[in-house]
Amino acid sequence: MPPQPSAGAAWEDQSQNLAYANAVTINGGPFDITLVFGRQDAPIPAQPGSPAPVREVVRVSMSWAHAKSMIPLLARVVAQYEERFGEIPAPGFNENWKA
Repeated sequence: MPPQPSAGAAWEDQSQNLAYANAVTINGGPFDITLVFGRQDAPIPAQPGSPAPVREVVRVSMSWAHAKSMIPLLARVVAQYEERFGEIPAPGFNENWKA
């Protein structure tokens, strides 16, 4: 699925900074919200009961209004993906979703 640029925005691709994350933590203050994305790899050697460390990849901060505006956009992209490829298993989704 090609990227969906914001309406009215002219995106310039001057940087190829790509990041992969499989963990996220979210912190909020009175004016903004920060998403801290990280990567968690299996510990080597694997130790039962010992969680693997999470390395921070990138922090993204935005206003609460911006975060709220992203919710329907993300939902639409996920719905389009699921229409094409089937339902995505998402552990914890129902427990964390506010209807």
